[in-house]
Amino acid sequence: MTEAQISLGALVLLYIFLIGDWFHRAWAALGVAVLLVLLHVITVREAVASIDINTVSLLLGMMVLVGLLGQAGLFFRFGLKARQVARDQPRRLLWVFYILTAVLSAFLDNVTTILLLSPALFRAAEGMDLDPVPFLMAMVTASNLGGLATLIGDPPNILIGTAANLSFNTFVSILGLPSVILLLGLAVTLPWQFKWRRNPLMIAVDPYQVPSEFPLANRLVPLLVILGLVITAFILQRWLGLTSGVIAIGGGILGLVVAGPRFGRFWRVVDWGTLGFFVGIFILVGALEHGGVVNHVTQILARQDLGRGLALIIFLSSAVLSALMDNVPLVAAMIPLIRNLVHAHPPYGYTLWIALAMGAAIGGNATIMGASANVVARGLAQDRGYTLSFRRYLPFGLQVFTVTLVMGTLYILVVSDYPQIIFR
Repeated sequence: MTEAQISLGALVLLYIFLIGDWFHRAWAALGVAVLLVLLHVITVREAVASIDINTVSLLLGMMVLVGLLGQAGLFFRFGLKARQVARDQPRRLLWVFYILTAVLSAFLDNVTTILLLSPALFRAAEGMDLDPVPFLMAMVTASNLGGLATLIGDPPNILIGTAANLSFNTFVSILGLPSVILLLGLAVTLPWQFKWRRNPLMIAVDPYQVPSEFPLANRLVPLLVILGLVITAFILQRWLGLTSGVIAIGGGILGLVVAGPRFGRFWRVVDWGTLGFFVGIFILVGALEHGGVVNHVTQILARQDLGRGLALIIFLSSAVLSALMDNVPLVAAMIPLIRNLVHAHPPYGYTLWIALAMGAAIGGNATIMGASANVVARGLAQDRGYTLSFRRYLPFGLQVFTVTLVMGTLYILVVSDYPQIIFR
C-alpha cells in the first residue's frame, strides 16, 4: 500500500472510532497518529512538526482562564440571572439561554460554554417543573452558530484562523455577519419546534440555592479583568504583534497567579482529552499532506473551471459531512486543500474559508454527533438522568439544519458574486 492509501485508511479508521464511541476520542486520534508513525508514513520529527503550537496554546490558555472563572461562580451567577429574567415563562427561558449561549460562545469555545451553562439550565428548568432537554438542544445550536462569529468561538474556527493566518478582528469581519444572520433566521422558527413538557424525573429543586461554595469567589473581579485584557489583546493582535496562542497563554498564567498558590488547580481546569484529540488530528493531517493526498485532490479541483461553484461545493460538502461526523477532523482534513486552492487562485480570497467555516457550523447542528458541543450536551443530560439520544435529537437537528443550510447557501452565492460587499 502507498503512503496515500494508508493515510486515507487511517482517516476512515478514525471516523469509525468516533462514530462507534467505544473510547475517548483523544485515544482514538492519538492511537491513529501512533499507527501512522509505526507504519513509517510519517516520521516522529515530521509528526511533531505538524502539531500547530499556536492552536494548542490558544486552547490551553482559554481552558485555564475559563475554568478559573467557573470556579469563581461567574456562570452560576449567569444562571440565576437567567432564571429571574425568565419569570417562570418557558418561552422566555428559551430566549434567555439561547441569547446567553450565543453571546458567550463567541468569546469562549462552544464546548466550554455548554459545560458551564448547562448546570444553570438544568436547575432553572427543573425549578419550573419543565423538561430541560429541549432547552439544552436549543443551547447546542446557539453555541455552534454563535461560536462561528469569532476566532476563539469554535474548535474548527481555531484551526481555520490559524491556517489562514487570520487575526481576531479579520475573522470577526468575515464571519460575524453570517453568524448573526443564521442565529436570527433560526430564532424565527425555533419556538415552533418545541412543545413544553413537564419534567419527567420530577426533580424538586430550589434554583436559587447555591449548591456549594465556589473556591475562587473572592477572585471573580480580578479574573474578569484578566478576561477583559485577553479579549482586548485579541482585538489589538496585529498592532501588538502577538499570536493568539501567546495572548491566551499569558491570560491563563495571569489567572493562575491570581487564583493562588495551589498549582493542582491547573490540572483540574484543563480538558486534556480535547488537547490530545487535537494533537492526534494534526499528526493525521500531516500524514495526509506528506502522502500526497491533499495535492492530488487540489490538482483535480484546480483543473475544473468551477468559478463561484467551488465555494458552494465546499460549503455544501462540509455541511453534509459535518452532519454525519465530528466537524473537527473534517475541517482539519480540508484545511490543506483550501490553503492550496487559495494559493493557486488568489481571487477567491476569503470566500473558501467562509464556506468551510459556515458549512462545518451548520452541519454540526444536524445530528447529536455532528459537533463536540453536541456530544458533550448528550453526556451531561445522561449524567443528570435525562435521555438525549440520536433519535430524539434528529428531528430537531434536521429542521435546524434545513433552515440554516438554505440561508447559508444564499449567503455563499451573494459573497461569491459580490465579494466587495464583505471584503471592503
